Amino acid sequence: MTRQSMTSALFIFFLIVLLSWLQPVSIQAQEVNLDVPFVPTPYEVVDEMLRLAELKKGDILYDLGCGDGRIVIEAAKRAGIRAVGIDIDPERIEESEANAIKAGVKKMVEFRCQNIFEADFSDATVVTMYLLPDVNIRLRPTILRKLRPGTRIVSHSFDMDEWEPEKHTYVASSLYPHSVYLWIVPANISGIWEWKMNLKQKKIGCSLEIEQHFQKYSGQLILGDEKIPLPEGKVNGDLIDLVVTPASLKDTTLRFTGKAIKDIIKGEIQVVSGPKNSKESWEARRRPGTVKEIDS
Repeated sequence: MTRQSMTSALFIFFLIVLLSWLQPVSIQAQEVNLDVPFVPTPYEVVDEMLRLAELKKGDILYDLGCGDGRIVIEAAKRAGIRAVGIDIDPERIEESEANAIKAGVKKMVEFRCQNIFEADFSDATVVTMYLLPDVNIRLRPTILRKLRPGTRIVSHSFDMDEWEPEKHTYVASSLYPHSVYLWIVPANISGIWEWKMNLKQKKIGCSLEIEQHFQKYSGQLILGDEKIPLPEGKVNGDLIDLVVTPASLKDTTLRFTGKAIKDIIKGEIQVVSGPKNSKESWEARRRPGTVKEIDS
């Protein structure tokens, strides 16, 4: 056998060995259809994720792609809250359930063998995840449209593209820094909001025209015949706090604060005119058909 033919034979042999080794892995991947490989989150990073989440009594935490269940278990142990882990791999679910028993939190946690894109986690107040960038982006519409405003989203390593986080920190572990991101799900306040208010001793028609991109918004306030451009603002969950100074009202500042619940904003208007300060209730309703998606 020549050197060349021997080299070819060895190459074919190693190729056959490699293919035979990969075959069961490929079959398993097809059966389970894993979008993300299992890589455990270091406990130093778990600490930071739960710190940013600011867990409190009554919270419900969902960990998407829960792996061995460590985030779910730590959340239950530390805050005494209900926590749910979702993973598509049945082996990870079995491991998570065994770990929960060892940790003594079996009654406080739940693990579901599900595809995260088919799972219902709409009752979450906190969502944690260590996925991949494209998976985060695929989940983003569900997070923004199905979860309640104010829900905290915490991600290890990967962001949400143009959706800017409220916080971004780093944790040193395994000789390199790990990123941790926090987002707050904003209420969708896009559209045209209408109400009437007392101003200059008469009741006038008002409207708020809002363009929104994730938690940030801009637009204009219309008081009677006056149009006032809005400075860029930010929705804090479902809370709005807007301050304007109309040109037609000398030395007068208006502060609108309220809570957005679907198509209604309820709150108060504070009128500050020199040393005088007055308040009145504020209830604005969104004009039908004007709401838009905020992640487009």
